[in-house]
Order: sequence, then C-alpha cells, then structure tokens
Amino acid sequence: MRRSVEDAERTRLSLCEAALMVFDAKGWRGATFEAISERAGVTRGALHHHFRNKATLLREALAWGWGEYGDQLFPSEVTPDAATGLSSLLSEYVHLLSTDPLFRALASSTVLVAPQAFDDASEKGAGLDDWHARLTELILADTSVTSTLPPAQTAGLVLVLLQGLTVTAVTRPQDLPQPPHCESAVAALVRGLLS
Repeated sequence: MRRSVEDAERTRLSLCEAALMVFDAKGWRGATFEAISERAGVTRGALHHHFRNKATLLREALAWGWGEYGDQLFPSEVTPDAATGLSSLLSEYVHLLSTDPLFRALASSTVLVAPQAFDDASEKGAGLDDWHARLTELILADTSVTSTLPPAQTAGLVLVLLQGLTVTAVTRPQDLPQPPHCESAVAALVRGLLS
C-alpha cells in the first residue's frame, strides 16, 4: 500500500521535530539517526528515505522550525513603534524559551549545534541576516527613535541579546527574566537599545 503525500509530510515534520529535540539533548555528535528515528517513532529506513544525512536533516529542521515560529515572533501587523515591536519580540522569545520545549530546542540547535554542523559561514548566517533586516526595518520605520547608534547596529545588538538569551536558556535557565518581572526587564533592555 502506497503512502499518501500527507502521510509522508507528517513523517517528515515528525522527523524535524524529533531531530531538534535530539540535537538539543545530545548535541551534534551525539544525535544519531537511530536516536532521532526512535524519538520520531519511525524506522531508520524512513529517516534515510527523507534525509540523506544528518546535516541535511538539521538544515531542514531549522528551516521548518524558524518558519513555524517566525510569524509568532514577527507578526505581520505593523507595530506602532520600535519600542513596542522590540518589547513584543523579546517578551515572546523569552516566553517561548521558558515554556516551549520545541522552541528551546530550535533556538539551542541554531546557536549551539549548527555552528558545528555547517562549514559554510554564509549558511550559518542566512537566517540571522533575515532577522537583522527585519529588525533594522522595524527600527527605521519609527522616526521617534533617537538612538545614537545606527539602526543596523541596534538590530545587531538585538541579535546578540537573542543569542545570549538562548545560551542562558540552555546553561542557566533560572537567569532568564521570569514573570512577573519579565516585562520590566524587557522594557529596560529596549530603552537601553533605543536611547
């Protein structure tokens, strides 16, 4: 009996989710096809059918994951100002790191695993370049921003902050801003970035 296209896509998504969780738990070297297929509940043959190697699997899992979470972090509605947009992004990012194991695995795999997996530096930075452009546009769109830094440099600092939050979520999650102080911590960070 032939599998449907929908079944194949469900398997592929299951493998991407499982891969992110295993990469997060075991790192680049420890994440084996056996562990990933076991986590996904499929055979190693099914995994090999969809992904020819571990690097391809990681690449596609990261692309799928950031595609899934991108709209949540960068809503399509125009924000009234840069401070509101950055506050929303940072608050949601911290919230997802703290409460969503799949997002935490995605962020962790991006920051800690992908640099070990990919030799091409341009490949590592492509997603960050997109975020950098989105952040720069957000800051440029707000004419009330009086930062002494150019918008592109402020966007770069936001990316540094996001990557630092990711490493903190992995190494010392108790240091992430926690409710009820998260909003005031994010507001202070945004004021610092935009002043």
